[in-house]
Amino acid sequence: MQRTKRQKNDMVQISNSNKKQKLGNQITTINSNKYCLEDLANEILYEIFGYLNGYDIYKGFYNLNNRFQNLAINSNILTKINISTISKSNFEDYYHNILIPNQSQINFLRLSNPFVAEIIFSEPRLILNFIRLETIILDYVQEKNFNKFFDYLICLTTLHAITIFFVQDISSLDIIFSQIFRLSTLKYFK
Repeated sequence: MQRTKRQKNDMVQISNSNKKQKLGNQITTINSNKYCLEDLANEILYEIFGYLNGYDIYKGFYNLNNRFQNLAINSNILTKINISTISKSNFEDYYHNILIPNQSQINFLRLSNPFVAEIIFSEPRLILNFIRLETIILDYVQEKNFNKFFDYLICLTTLHAITIFFVQDISSLDIIFSQIFRLSTLKYFK
């Protein structure tokens, strides 16, 4: 009886040892097939970037290393900026590292946070440095801020599409339309 138990224990230990060895071999195989983002070609990374917006690229890749920082800066993805939900502290960082250095290349700008639009339009003539800006979308605009925004928009000679979503009903729609029609290059307004 003792002998039978020992044989069973020995067989269980051998079986466990075999399982551990197989598992170790599988882990080695998995590790040898594991790829790092660093190993991917630039073209593949640009394709991945195509599925992300500029802020996601910035948060996910910009601070990894110099290669990813250069890829992010030199990609066409950063010509289309969509700033939707972002905190003030995150925006400050993004503003200094992405918006300011790339302002002359940006051709699409969506500002969904009122404080972001305030910053972009309140800095002395900052929006005028967006010399290639073709499309701007402003969300949650208050009517009182529109005049200030418009004074800058009229100076952007490449701007041809504007979409504005006002926070409240507009009391002086005729004035807004008369200002909008002063934009000679405008092809689209919503």
